[in-house]
Amino acid sequence: MEKIVAMIPARLGSKRVKKKNLRLINGTPLIGYIIETILSLDIFDDIYLNSEAEIFGKIAEHYGIKYYKRPSVLSSDTATNDEFALDFMNNVSGDILIQILPTSPLISGSEIKDFVLEMQTGEYDSLISVEHKQIACVHEDKPVNFDKYIINPPSQTMTPVKAYATVLMGWRYTNYKENMKKHNCAYHGGDGRIGYFQVKGLSTIDIDNEDDFLLAERIIKSMAIKENDKIQYFGETE
Repeated sequence: MEKIVAMIPARLGSKRVKKKNLRLINGTPLIGYIIETILSLDIFDDIYLNSEAEIFGKIAEHYGIKYYKRPSVLSSDTATNDEFALDFMNNVSGDILIQILPTSPLISGSEIKDFVLEMQTGEYDSLISVEHKQIACVHEDKPVNFDKYIINPPSQTMTPVKAYATVLMGWRYTNYKENMKKHNCAYHGGDGRIGYFQVKGLSTIDIDNEDDFLLAERIIKSMAIKENDKIQYFGETE
C-alpha cells in the first residue's frame, strides 16, 4: 500500500493580506476551513501543516494533525515551492504527497478525494489542479484557442484553456526527487506522467489579495445562513 501524505503549506509573512491564514471568518481561522475539510476524509495516512511559524504548530495541535517546522530560509519571498516541498519529502516519509493550499477554503472534500483517486488510478507522477477557461483566450496578445478571422463560436463549443488552480498538487516522491536532482525543479512535473484535474466553481477561489478574502468571507457567511434556501425565479409564486 502506498503511503499518502497531505501537506498544507502556510507562511506567516503574507504581504498582500496580513496574516491571512490566521484571520478569522465566522470565528474560524482561514486555514481551519481546509483542515476541517481534510479531516472529514479517510484517504490520508498523515496530515501535516508545514510552516516556519510556531503559531501554526499550535493550530496543528488544536486540530489534532501533525506539524512540520520548515527552515525559516524556506519561508522567505524568494523561496520556491520546489524547495520547500523537497525539504518536506526529505524529512517526512511517504510515497505520494498531496499539497493542499489553505487559501482555497471552499474546495469540497469530494473534489480532494477524487483528486487523490485520479492520482492513483491514472498512475500519475504529478497531478495538477486546473480551471477550464472555456472562452476566447490570448497569450502575449496572440489568440490561444480561437481564430480572429473566423466567426466566434458558442463558448460551450470552444476548446478550454487549462489554467492552474494550484489548490491541489500531487507528486510521487521518487519522481519528484529525480526531477529536482536532474532539473533543479519539479513543481510542473518535469520528466514523468503528468495529469490535469479540473476543479470548478467555488473551489477555484484563491485568496491572493484583500478583495479575494472579502469575497470568500462573504460566501462562507452566506452559505452558513442560506444553505437550505429554495432556488426561486422572478415571476414565480409560492
